[in-house]
Amino acid sequence: MRITIQTLSLILLIMAFSCKNVIDRQSCTERVGPVTNERYNHLQDTLAHYAALGHVPGGVALVFEKDEVVLHVPFGYKNLEEEIAQELTDIFRIASMSKQITAVAAMLLYDDGKFDLDDPLGDYLPEFKNRKILERVDMRDSSFTASPAQNQITIRHLLTHSAGMYYGFDADTLSALIAKSGFNIGIAKENITLEENMKRLATLPLLHEPGEQYHYGLEIDVLGRLIEVIAQKPFNRFLEERLFHPLGMFDTHFFLPESKTERLAPMYMSTEDGVRPSVLPDTDFPIDGAGTLFMGGAGLSSTACDYFLFCKMLLEGGTANGQQLLTPQTVEMITTPQISRNGNAKGLGFGVVSDSNYYRPRSEGSYYWGGMFSTFFWVDPAKDLIAILMLQMYPFHDYDILDAFEATIYDVIDS
Repeated sequence: MRITIQTLSLILLIMAFSCKNVIDRQSCTERVGPVTNERYNHLQDTLAHYAALGHVPGGVALVFEKDEVVLHVPFGYKNLEEEIAQELTDIFRIASMSKQITAVAAMLLYDDGKFDLDDPLGDYLPEFKNRKILERVDMRDSSFTASPAQNQITIRHLLTHSAGMYYGFDADTLSALIAKSGFNIGIAKENITLEENMKRLATLPLLHEPGEQYHYGLEIDVLGRLIEVIAQKPFNRFLEERLFHPLGMFDTHFFLPESKTERLAPMYMSTEDGVRPSVLPDTDFPIDGAGTLFMGGAGLSSTACDYFLFCKMLLEGGTANGQQLLTPQTVEMITTPQISRNGNAKGLGFGVVSDSNYYRPRSEGSYYWGGMFSTFFWVDPAKDLIAILMLQMYPFHDYDILDAFEATIYDVIDS
């Protein structure tokens, strides 16, 4: 059988695309693999030492410096009781590190021209129009009195945590309001949709006038619902199509597929007697949850390597795998202080270091966040640096490991 040059070329082209798709579908941990640069041997030893002392069960660390991953290692145990070693492929509940992914997802729509930052939220989600400001709570029945707000919530207020929403962890009165409303913060197994959950939230009063001040709260979860409405598709599918697949974040999910459930790291906590299994309820939500509630403020699980791909796209001005996902101008806006807090400012969904003397050793302009289950990251553009530390502990009191992680990285860079 004769094969023409044209036919051969077509076959080779199909093979090339097939190989590319196989490579693209590999997990980040398969593509990056373990990395142990000798300059970071001391850091690797330090992390292993914290695990050996029993301060943490184990974790995964990743450091990217000057165009290359210089450290990508597991340390300690994933499962203390069974002495199962931590692995690079282990998946961690990233809790509030979901917020930065949601903020960036919203800014994809901003770049599409779908909204302006100062658009009233009520134009898209009518239930959030004409909000009221909390005056007092009657703890006997969790009823409240409130007065009409003077300002409307805007999309910018959501991105800067300045709409007046709250979690309620820091006040009995606020936690009572949340509980009475039935609002689900995103780490429980209830069979409810994001739309239904946001309507519950909209029944609650605000803590202060929209735009008046920063108060860490539920704004980014509302942003996830806003994305659904504007994009006209479920929030989880939007993330998969516009962020996770283009970036190759194939191990990042709200609810884990059955093939990945064994990779979810168990949850531990700090006690006076050392590390013990956590008593926090519903920590198996990524596996056993109803799979209907996609909360952009707290609900995602991921690997250190997947989260690195997300950070690297931002560090490279919105570019990944030859695609311009975000414009450089939008990345700059996201990571520029919008609200100042004594050198520790807030950008659009990110914390931003606005005074390096306040937040040493990170450079001014670094952006960062953490999750309540002890996951941490920061990006230092001045040093061309990304640092990620994934643990699974709540409550967690021994933050010395994060201090040592950060200090050792900068000692290496500056030496």
